[in-house]
Parts: sequence; C-alpha cells; structure tokens
Amino acid sequence: MSMLNIGMSGLNASMAALTVTSNNLASAMVPGYSRQHAMLSSVGNGIYGSGSGAMVDGVRRISDQYEVAQLWNTTSNVSFTKTQASYYGQVEQIFGSEGNNISAGLDQLFASLNSAMEQPNEIAHRQGFLNEAKAITQRFNSISEGLNAQVSQIEGQIHASAKEINAQLATIASFNADIQTAKASGNVPLALLDARDAAVDDLSKIIDVNVVEDANGMLNISLAQGQPLLAGTTASKINVNPDPASPRFSQVSIQFGESSFPLDETAGGSLGALIDYRDHSMLDSLAFIDELAMTMADEFNNVLGAGTDLNGNTPSQQLFSYDPTNPAGSLTITAGFSADMLAFGKDGTPGDNSNLKDLVELANKNFSFSSMGVDATMGDAFASKIGELGSASRQAQMSKDTAEKLQIEAQTQWASTSGVNIDEEGANLIMYQQAYQANAKVIATADQLFQTILNSI
Repeated sequence: MSMLNIGMSGLNASMAALTVTSNNLASAMVPGYSRQHAMLSSVGNGIYGSGSGAMVDGVRRISDQYEVAQLWNTTSNVSFTKTQASYYGQVEQIFGSEGNNISAGLDQLFASLNSAMEQPNEIAHRQGFLNEAKAITQRFNSISEGLNAQVSQIEGQIHASAKEINAQLATIASFNADIQTAKASGNVPLALLDARDAAVDDLSKIIDVNVVEDANGMLNISLAQGQPLLAGTTASKINVNPDPASPRFSQVSIQFGESSFPLDETAGGSLGALIDYRDHSMLDSLAFIDELAMTMADEFNNVLGAGTDLNGNTPSQQLFSYDPTNPAGSLTITAGFSADMLAFGKDGTPGDNSNLKDLVELANKNFSFSSMGVDATMGDAFASKIGELGSASRQAQMSKDTAEKLQIEAQTQWASTSGVNIDEEGANLIMYQQAYQANAKVIATADQLFQTILNSI
C-alpha cells in the first residue's frame, strides 16, 4: 500500500502544480497579477529509509515588495510629469497662437499710428487705429479666457482627485481588514493581495505614497513627507475647501482623526502636479497678462488724456476701460468712443500730430513688469513670456519622457520577478502533466501488483 500512497501523493502534488500553472497562464494578461508557485515537499521516511511521497505545502505568491514600491514610485512620477506637460503644452498654445499674440497685435497697433502720422485728421486713419485697438483687446480677452478655462479645469480635477483618493483609501482599508481576518484563519487569498496592490497603484497615480506592511499583513500608507493617509483600517479624509484669501481657488487638506494637515505640491502624483502648476506657473501667467493689459491701457489712456481731439477739445472719455479685478478678461474699447475723440494733437490746431508722436513712442518705452521681474517694452515682455512658457513646456515634456523610461525599467524588473513568462509556464505545464501521468502509472502498477498478490493467495 506504500507504493499506492506514494503514487497518490505524487498525483495530488502534480495536480496542484498543474492547477497553479494553469492559473498563471490564464492570468498572464491580467494587469498586476503576481505569478504563483506551488510549494511541494517530501513526506517523512518510508520503507528502507526512502521518502514516502510528496506533500503540497501551499501556494506562494511571487512578489518583491521593493520592486512593487519602485513601480508605485515611478507611477507617481509619470502621473506628475504627464499632468505638468499637458498643462504647460496648453498654456504655451494659449499664449503662442497667432490669434493671441500680443506682440503682433502691438506691432499692428503702432503701425496704424504711424500710418496716421502724415494725416492725423483723416478719419480713415483714426478708424484704422480704433480697429486695431479693438483687435488687441480681443487678444487679451482670449488669453484670459484660456487661462480661466485652465483654472476651472484644474479646480474640477482637484475636487475629483480628492474624491478618488478617499475612495481608494476606503478600498485599501477594506482589503486590510479582509486580509487580517484571513491571516488569522491561516489562509490569505492571493488574489486579495494582488487586488490591494492594484488599489495602491491606482492611488499612487494621484499622490506619491510611502507604504509599510505591519506584522498583521496590513498596509500603512503615508505621503512622502510623512502625513498619514491610512493606518490599518483607519483611513484619513481629503478635504477641499475654498481659499479664504482667493475663493476661486481651493485649499486641500488631510483630516486624520482630530489632526489636519495641509496638502501641497509635495504630495506628488497628478494632484501634486495640479497644485504645483496652479500655484506657480498659472498664477504667474494670470498676473502677467493682467499687468500687461493694465500697462497698455493706462499708458495709452494717459497719453491720450494729455492731448486734444479732432475738435480741439480735451478728451472726455478714455480709450480703454477694464475691471481692475479682471483686467485682461474685461479689457475693451470704452462704449461710445469714436474716431474723432482720439487726441492726436496737443494744441488743438488742425493737422497737429505732436501727441500722436508720443503715442508712437510707447512702442519703445520700457516698463517694469513685476510679474516677470523684467524691464522691457510691452512687445518684448510678451515675447519673453512666450519664450519662458516654451522652455517650461519643453522641460516638462523631457521630464515626462524620462519618467516614462524609468517606469518601463521598473515594470521590466517587476515582470522578471513577479510576471508570468508564458514559455516558462508552458514548459512547466508539460513537465507537471508528465509527472501526473507517471504517478498515474505508479498507481496502476501498484494496483496490478496488489491484484497479483491477491490472486496468488
């Protein structure tokens, strides 16, 4: 009977190995699936000191947590750089498109003034200037509209990200509880561990996480800076509230128990990228285009205010008007302003263009733009801004490319340890099948010998 038992144990071991191998092959294309391995051992000593068969000790999940952590880290970096590259690419197009180019608009505006130099009283020239003035206000309006669309998009994504983080933390906390319960009974479903890792991977796309497994098999998660996100089955909550100093923007915080921690760009992932871009580049762009709009409007209004119009009178209206809370977005030609109101002269005499010359000189006048920290003409300041955004966009794209390459390396390293190699598993399937068939023959042989013994009695 010993031979029969040995054959049966081999049959069971081979079946267990075949089942695990089949599962590996079936799950090979499942994202995040960790290869499994049937653990077999020899059972005690049999007759004449030989073994008495094989025993299935269990199924092991092949996973290197260092490599998994590297995957999570590179996932966060890719998400951060991809989000940055997207928004920098957008803002570069907002400022750099032909229809929004303020430098080109200023060139056309000053060209229309030069055309009026010989005949400043000619209505056609005056109307030409008014048309160009209106066109440049539309360029400012368009840029402001594009930037404000980014504000709305970013704020929407921040709110959505907070909800997603809260949902993922609740999911991981639930997995922690299930794994703790299963571990207490001595049987942790391996698919549950894969599902939990997949949930952490989804979380790492939004924020950069630091993950530590405790003695009970539960994952504790914090931000890279140490702020707690999850302790066992207790999850923190991400709150998003209007910024009291600027209600159109939101403040993000982490609520863990009675403690609250602010969350900023150091959070990493797509959420950190959104906050970083919003609080730096986007605010700088908004400040610059508003400053440039006010500078242009105020300078033209001041020069025109010192001259005389076509009728020899001091202007009763300003050319440009705007809302100080939204200069670029509200910049417009003052309602009712007409070509004859343009103060091209200074002494009221017909054909006087002395004030027109002062207007033309604005093209070469340097202004201090605190939003960029430069002293330059209006046209050069805008050109510098386009150059700055173009450089930032290229750098963001290069950072994204580098992050994606590092992610591929991390994925390759993880796959070499935990991934399923189809060829290897196929070879294992044949080997275990042959072992199963061989053990079946052992059982058949043992049965034959047993029958022979019975027949000889």
